Amino acid sequence: MQTGEVGIEITPIVTDASPESRFADQLDALLRRTCQIARALTGAEQAALKLWVGEDPSQARKYFSLSEKYAAFRDFRIDPKGYGLHGMTIPSGEVVRLTEAEVLAHPLYNGFGPLADDHPPMRGWLATSVCGGGGRAYGLLQLSDKSGGRDFDEADESNIRELAALIGETLDALRLAAQQPA
Repeated sequence: MQTGEVGIEITPIVTDASPESRFADQLDALLRRTCQIARALTGAEQAALKLWVGEDPSQARKYFSLSEKYAAFRDFRIDPKGYGLHGMTIPSGEVVRLTEAEVLAHPLYNGFGPLADDHPPMRGWLATSVCGGGGRAYGLLQLSDKSGGRDFDEADESNIRELAALIGETLDALRLAAQQPA
């Protein structure tokens, strides 16, 4: 296990994260669908899910769901490598909700370095950790740019917290199943 920015241990989602893993297809489908559901629940224009897949936290599975507003960014797959808020570790059960002005003023926000012009803009931010049993941190679910220029609200926080908890439980189950002999 690795330790995140605030001392939280991060856990890879499966011990064998290779493409040959017997759970790779199910995991990929789960992650893609999670981003779509997160956007639908909150009205976000963008959703990103990043889960660690090995002992090295730089190794991750990353999935995105973007509305038509951000169709031009659909092929953007470069990890920000910890730039700004995307490198934040959020304790289990907590949600961070920021307006666009708060994102720009946040001490961890410094854009994407030389990739700033290639990445979709962050117009507000809603994020939570994806954790399993015992606070086992698997990754981060992030949303940006609520449709209609609105800010994320308490209902969005509640919905995303519940979705992340459900995904954490599912990842725990997949992790246990992966440890069983084939």
